[in-house]
Amino acid sequence: MTYAVVSVHYPKPEHRAAVIDSMQRYSRVAREQASLEWTGVVDDGSGRLVGIALWTSEEAAAAARPALMAEVGDDPFETWDERPIDGLRGDVV
Repeated sequence: MTYAVVSVHYPKPEHRAAVIDSMQRYSRVAREQASLEWTGVVDDGSGRLVGIALWTSEEAAAAARPALMAEVGDDPFETWDERPIDGLRGDVV
C-alpha cells in the first residue's frame, strides 16, 4: 500500500520563493526517511504549489512527521500563503 500526504499552497507572490524553499526542505528531509517512496513539488502554473510525499504506509508517514516538522513546522505559512494550506492524506488506490 502507498500512503499520500499532499499539501496545496497558495503563496502570496512576494513569498513564493520562501514557500518553495520550505517545500524543498521538507522534501530533502523526507528523502532521508527509509519509508519514503517519492516526494516533489508541482507548480501547475496557476500560482498554487502542490507538495506530494508518497510513503509505504500511514504509520511510516506518521513516524517521519517529527523530523519533517522539525524542519518546516515553524515556517510562517499564515503570513506566506494567501489562504490556509489544503491538505489531503490517504491511501493511494
